[in-house]
Amino acid sequence: MNQTIRVNNIPPTLNEVRRMHYQQISKDKKEWERIIGWIVKEQKIAPVTGPVIMTYEFFFRDNKKRDPDGYGFSAKYIQDGLVKAGILQDDSFKHVPELRIKLGGKSSQRHILVHLEAVG
Repeated sequence: MNQTIRVNNIPPTLNEVRRMHYQQISKDKKEWERIIGWIVKEQKIAPVTGPVIMTYEFFFRDNKKRDPDGYGFSAKYIQDGLVKAGILQDDSFKHVPELRIKLGGKSSQRHILVHLEAVG
């Protein structure tokens, strides 16, 4: 079963995390796990039973130049939240054999669409 999760904000990028104190990183990670848990309940996301391809589609308010690899780090917070919420069994290659980062386009609100596509 394929599902899409809308996340109405964007977790910290790699560059933002590199500038944080380790205690702030830990605090942010826990907060994002809580947020993702709430989102999946609200959006009625079903637990995944097999491997999935995960696509992170980023939407921004402007057309500013951004590096996908820095935003790819944001996936870490979301995937850890999905594991903690019981949506993913694990976020290892066995359960997520492919990870995609793409630009979704311009939107009035920054957000991410997380697509879970069943493999096989």
